[in-house]
Amino acid sequence: MIIAGKNIARVFVTRTNMSPTDEDAYFGPPEMFMPEYDEVHISTIFTWDKDKAMELKYQWEAVCPIVKVGGPAFDDPGGEFEPGLYLKPGVTITSRGCPNKCKFCFVPTREGKVRELAIKSGRIVQDNNLLACSRSHLDKVFAMLKGQKAIDFAGGFEAGRVTPWVVEQLRGLSVYQLWLAYDYAAAEKPLIHAVELLKPYFRRDSMRCYVLIGFGDDTIAKAEVRLRRAWEIGTLPFPMLYKPKEYPYEWHRFQNLWSRPAILKALCDGRIKKTEAETKLL
Repeated sequence: MIIAGKNIARVFVTRTNMSPTDEDAYFGPPEMFMPEYDEVHISTIFTWDKDKAMELKYQWEAVCPIVKVGGPAFDDPGGEFEPGLYLKPGVTITSRGCPNKCKFCFVPTREGKVRELAIKSGRIVQDNNLLACSRSHLDKVFAMLKGQKAIDFAGGFEAGRVTPWVVEQLRGLSVYQLWLAYDYAAAEKPLIHAVELLKPYFRRDSMRCYVLIGFGDDTIAKAEVRLRRAWEIGTLPFPMLYKPKEYPYEWHRFQNLWSRPAILKALCDGRIKKTEAETKLL
């Protein structure tokens, strides 16, 4: 990929559904016959992949003199967003940072308070806290999104910042899904308020909800209560396992079970029992 006159290879330690797939994107060591690159950028999302990133750096230095390692795992604060560089085409980030200081989140430490960026076109919005931006910035973002289809607010909305004005802007867009969050008990009240504002215009399947599980003294039983509660409130929940620690197999099995919309719906509707759902995973 040519950026500022340089031919750059991007190496991704972990492949995700947001990773680019062009010919200059790689997911491992260099191949036998490689194009010539001016620089290699190794993008590292997760902290547990840092050692692997450094190993890849050593391997890529054999074919390119300049190899840079960065990404969220290395506390990269992020600069202006370049479409298609480290995220697949169609994804956009219009702001960095977050004004909140949640104990489980690294964003404020890495990126600081909200910084509004130049708005680049895209249908998948990955801002950490879009609704914390200024009204003038939001006006520009919503104006850009009017030209997009199947919009996905994948970065999520802070439920307490969802207002009638925000809902009115969303009504005028082709929204595929938007994401809220239920990360701790105190988040329930703002989540209920946000859903009450949104549900006249959006179906449950369009109102997704990240539910943090495994943080602090959490248990599988407590996590299941929150997931069911997120469903009762009117969202389609998705469990997010807090990753900076090792978990017993049971946690991963639990996350896998509740990550499947069809099984989740059947569990919450009472159409199947938990033992039946677990059998479907075998």
